[in-house]
Amino acid sequence: MASNNEEKINAARRLCEKARWPEVLAFAQKWHAENPADAKALFYQGVALVSLGRLVEAETSYRRALALDGKDFKTWNNLAALLFNALNQPAEGAKCMAEALKIEPGNPLGWSNLASMNGRLNRHAQALACADRALALDPDMVEAHLHRARAAQMLGQREIVHTVSEALAKLAPEKFRRTR
Repeated sequence: MASNNEEKINAARRLCEKARWPEVLAFAQKWHAENPADAKALFYQGVALVSLGRLVEAETSYRRALALDGKDFKTWNNLAALLFNALNQPAEGAKCMAEALKIEPGNPLGWSNLASMNGRLNRHAQALACADRALALDPDMVEAHLHRARAAQMLGQREIVHTVSEALAKLAPEKFRRTR
């Protein structure tokens, strides 16, 4: 059973890597019809629906997946991004990202993303704290440094902005590429 599930996950990933979204959706729908209790089938439905621009349906798929498996970091993460960036529900998106980080607290990109979300919600103290968590896990994460500097700037903490500038100046040039 587990190997069959792994095969389905791998097949869905391969289709996603090729951006064959209608096929991903059809595959995931068939998978879900065969095994309605498998949260991953609904996760991949959500991925495909986002890519097809069917955002409200994607939200439903992600929420249904979480009802089956509320401990899936990727589903919480994807739902957070969807709500925050596409469905104009930024506060709810930030809550979902916080839920994801309860599951995987060692994820520096997740903390950096939550720092960004909090900053955009004008929650600068929380943004600073999240950026600090990301940097504790990955001191070379440029985006987390930038979120930290922006939050500190908004809080009037110039010494932190100066410290961030110094830290960024010491990083190797290859560190300055997007991590998302």
